[in-house]
Amino acid sequence: MIKSLTRNSFLGALIAVAVSVGVIAAPAKAADPVTLTIWTFGEVIQPGLQREYQKLHPEVKIVPIKNDVDPLHQKTILSCQTGGPADIIAFETPYSGYWRTGNRPNCFQDLRQLKTSDTNVSAGVAAGLSANEIKKNYLPWRWEQGVAFNDSVIGIPTDVGGLQVAYRTDLFKKAGLPTDRASVSKLWPTWDKFIETGQRYVSKLTPAEKKSGKGFIDDAGSIYAAVMNQGTVKYYQPDGTDRGKLVYKTNPQIKKAWDTTVKALNSGIGARLGQFTSDWNIGMNKGAMATILAPAWMLDYIKKQAPDTKGKWDIADLPVGGGNQGGTQLAIPSYSKNKQAAFDFLTWYLAPEQQLKVFKTYGLFPSTSVLYDDAALLDYKDEFFSNAPVGQIYTKGVLKLKPIFEGELQRKIDSTFGAGLGRVASKKMTPEKSYALVISDIDKLFKN
Repeated sequence: MIKSLTRNSFLGALIAVAVSVGVIAAPAKAADPVTLTIWTFGEVIQPGLQREYQKLHPEVKIVPIKNDVDPLHQKTILSCQTGGPADIIAFETPYSGYWRTGNRPNCFQDLRQLKTSDTNVSAGVAAGLSANEIKKNYLPWRWEQGVAFNDSVIGIPTDVGGLQVAYRTDLFKKAGLPTDRASVSKLWPTWDKFIETGQRYVSKLTPAEKKSGKGFIDDAGSIYAAVMNQGTVKYYQPDGTDRGKLVYKTNPQIKKAWDTTVKALNSGIGARLGQFTSDWNIGMNKGAMATILAPAWMLDYIKKQAPDTKGKWDIADLPVGGGNQGGTQLAIPSYSKNKQAAFDFLTWYLAPEQQLKVFKTYGLFPSTSVLYDDAALLDYKDEFFSNAPVGQIYTKGVLKLKPIFEGELQRKIDSTFGAGLGRVASKKMTPEKSYALVISDIDKLFKN
């Protein structure tokens, strides 16, 4: 038995065998090196999985270039007109209506026309699959957010921004409130009850704590998006056209979300800490807020910004039940010179197996609904959040959601309502006057 061969003697043995059968085998051709440039934001492209893919495919170099969400949108619009270096582009779901409308889908490759190669077969991704074949793995309404109105598939969904309530058990106990997640969830079956619970909490704060800005919820303004996404219609209503029917003046869910948020702002339960600001990060460490409306992806952020609060948090149900905030599609621009390599990466990176890894490592809840009855997801608990069964909690919430038609100017309308609530929060304008200004400002969007 030959225990070892030097590189030269091994090659010599191969040649000898080839000669003995009359054929000399040519050495296998190494895969051509490819650089995939990804325009992204936040933690959409996770470093751990990026390294794993590059280990599987040493010929592939992945270069993520981060931008903030809105500047990335503008950059994508420009590159659609002029071309660019990107092979993959991330766009957030509020922009899905924009990219699905009119002739804009032409800016992206129709993913029905590409098929997975055999490069990822050993990693569990079969060869010969187009977007049509992998569609069944995904939550239907999330998949549709990447389907243009001409039926081309322009993006594959990453996570679902399932929304629940992260709360501080130590601060609840200090305020005389229950601390176990089942009892806490029962405190607020409705948003009115959530606000009442917040008032109970605030009533237990000392004058010094109130003066320092401590509150029940980090930012009461965050309630608006939560309530809006519990409906079935936002600013647009499907009408068989690509743009949809505008209902921002008539949809009762909008006024409900506005009035609920104004009530929360006026109740004094908010710490008035803007999310993702430095003050918000400091506040998490100092117990400035007892609750945060937390999408699944925010859990990792809390861990990183407030590591010393481990074991002091838990997760309860969102009032009313079911919530969503965020979500991204990954698309391949039509001008990419590496479409096949980009598609192979996307189909591996967004496959159920990888989405489960991302959830357990970084908290992004899978859009691959084939996992929703999988014990690996449902039994997953997070030690940082008092061993809360986060897989089960977020799955339950996501399954309650209904699809919402995302229109062309969804993001701008959201921002306009946000600005209006900001005026109310800062006492610069009454709710009535600010709401009227919001509607006026939105009207102008459609006159330009």
